[in-house]
Amino acid sequence: MRRATAALLALVLATALAACGSTAPKPESTRLPSATLQPLGPGGQAVRTGDLRGPMVINLWAQWCGPCKDELPKYEAFHRAHPQLPVLGVDWFDPQPARARALAEKVGLTYPLVTDPDRHLGGPRPALPQLFLIDAKGRIAYSAYVEIKSVSQLEDLVRTHLEVDL
Repeated sequence: MRRATAALLALVLATALAACGSTAPKPESTRLPSATLQPLGPGGQAVRTGDLRGPMVINLWAQWCGPCKDELPKYEAFHRAHPQLPVLGVDWFDPQPARARALAEKVGLTYPLVTDPDRHLGGPRPALPQLFLIDAKGRIAYSAYVEIKSVSQLEDLVRTHLEVDL
């Protein structure tokens, strides 16, 4: 019995140590995947994600996502309060971009909007809404599936992870 317990403990410890060594992100995995995202509406510009440098805020959303719709006004308020910090909205995997454009107009979004119909962004287990904070070197400083409930919540995340004064 002692040998079985000792063997099990050794196996658990070895697994834990192996996992600890594999959680550090590789340098090439700390950037957004390279893709060219087209503007959501007329008059916008395409964005090459590999060229993005921050500090900046990126919000993945879609018109069919209830929490996304709820948080869009918070991103607009943040953008208006902090125009020095770029915000990029990405209409993600949306089969009806015309509805997304209509929602953006209804909410009054003034920051740049692009579309990602092919799911270049979002990671291996995509969900919405998703927030990316990009640092000055173009690396992902923070990424989370999170609904922004207030401007102050977004400001706190930006201060913490991008270390900028707002």
